[in-house]
Amino acid sequence: MKKILIFLLLIIVAAFAYLHFREPFSEKHGKAKTMCELGEYNQALPILKKGVVKFQDTPEYPDAVYWLAKCETAMNPENVERWQTVINLSTNKRIIIEGRYYLAKNSKDKIKAMELFIEDYPDNPKSREFILDIANDAQSKNDVAKTREVWQTLVDNYGSSPEAEGVLDDLGKLNIEQMFAFKPQNYTIYHTVEKGEYLSTIARKEKTFVGSIKRINSLSSDRIRPGVKLKIDKSKYLIVIDISDNMLMLYRIFQDSTNYVKRYSVGTGKNDNTPRGNFKINLKQEEPIWYKPGGNAIPFGSKENLLGTRWMGIDCPGFGIHGTWDPKSVGLASSAGCVRLINEDIEELYDIVPFGTTVKIHD
Repeated sequence: MKKILIFLLLIIVAAFAYLHFREPFSEKHGKAKTMCELGEYNQALPILKKGVVKFQDTPEYPDAVYWLAKCETAMNPENVERWQTVINLSTNKRIIIEGRYYLAKNSKDKIKAMELFIEDYPDNPKSREFILDIANDAQSKNDVAKTREVWQTLVDNYGSSPEAEGVLDDLGKLNIEQMFAFKPQNYTIYHTVEKGEYLSTIARKEKTFVGSIKRINSLSSDRIRPGVKLKIDKSKYLIVIDISDNMLMLYRIFQDSTNYVKRYSVGTGKNDNTPRGNFKINLKQEEPIWYKPGGNAIPFGSKENLLGTRWMGIDCPGFGIHGTWDPKSVGLASSAGCVRLINEDIEELYDIVPFGTTVKIHD
């Protein structure tokens, strides 16, 4: 009898200990969420599945569905169906955005879904990712116009982001190709040449300059025939020079909108003597003469002439933007204070920006 009582007592103690020390499911579920965060998806999945059943009709249910969706998608990126339920149940904006992101990536109309996501959450980093995805899709279809449009949106709206930095040079190339193509753009018009008109008279009439008309229309001479249509650039431009990274940024200003066009590597003052501030281009010269310090005139073509093929003076005496015969000096602090570009780049820039263009120089 005594043995039976002891046995029963042991059973009671064991049952009490089991009930007392048994881990509540909510704690198991919490540990499963931690496992999910640590990438231990296979161990977490069974508990998270059980949690959706256990917590049904309780306040914990939306959270349980969220973590199961998160784990399932981590194990299989195409397994996103549960995210719609998450969105329907949640009032947490972060979770809703996360769900929209996964659904957009796997939508049948992926491009449309990504565009809607960008429209709804323009400041979210995932929007920049989607912009690149849309551009990559356009590239795969050889849709140059769409690629340029999407990259332009990325650079103009998210200029300081790594994603924008990654497309600056490719976008600059497309922008210049577009500018010099005969197809009309929103910032251009066509001028039909009338009898007796010259490029100089057209330039005055349209408030532009001959070099721009020739470059945009691929004219090798000043001769034009009546009836010919000439593409005219009606925009203004802004030059921003960053001395800290030896880079010149060209922007178009049209109808109160400022848009990136292209960036150019430049050389600046080796003694940190490039002027800082806001200036205007007040002089443009082809095949410039260089006036050496001390007054000697060095003609164009001379090995001693440091100005390259073009000079654009600014309203800071003695300083300007010019070409160079030493391309290795571009991208460095290498000049006597002026801003220098390789000749090919200065010739391109020279034919784009008119007199009076603002030049902002900063550290």
